[in-house]
Amino acid sequence: MSSSFYELPNNYILRTPSEEHASRQAELQLIVFPTLAKEELMTEKHYKRHLDIFPEGQLVILDGEKVIASSTAMRQNYPKGHHTFLDISDHLWMGTHDPVGEWLYGLDLSVHPDYRRKGLGRAIYNLRHEIARNLGCKGQLTAGMPIGFDRVKNKMTIEAYCEALMNGEMIDPTVSAQIKCGFILVEPLYHYLNDPRSGNASILMYRPIDPQTKLK
Repeated sequence: MSSSFYELPNNYILRTPSEEHASRQAELQLIVFPTLAKEELMTEKHYKRHLDIFPEGQLVILDGEKVIASSTAMRQNYPKGHHTFLDISDHLWMGTHDPVGEWLYGLDLSVHPDYRRKGLGRAIYNLRHEIARNLGCKGQLTAGMPIGFDRVKNKMTIEAYCEALMNGEMIDPTVSAQIKCGFILVEPLYHYLNDPRSGNASILMYRPIDPQTKLK
């Protein structure tokens, strides 16, 4: 298995996970996504399967032995039209991974609440970008969860909230952070997953290797 291993500030380690990390990755999912539907939460078995299929796309950040961040990605071509999280991920088993897919599709990025605002998400996105470059991919795709909708759900619809994000009229804890990491918004994906905090929606976005690459 090819692996990545990088030392970050505070002696945190960004690396390819091993099977022994899978149970702790699953525990982190429960902490980071408390309102996500059970069938959309990755388990220890899922994480071990991801390592079998595409180890290059799997990452964790460790504080000692503690998993403080986790990332799951696969290769895919640009999915035109609407798709759901379970569709694109093969119900989390990643059987939809395409070994010659043009994009590195990020299925998950989880950072423990106690370790946020330390640049861990950015470190993962940047390493993903290098992985995409080394594989000859066009860049990264992901679907960002607009979790800030939970704060305004009594004032506006998820459609209006996503439109405001697309137009740069609102700030969202997740989507705006992804924009700062170089992602460009493409379109909302309504009913992408089952999470009331984000209005069951996500926003498809991309970060290209070549700035001239455009998706619509």
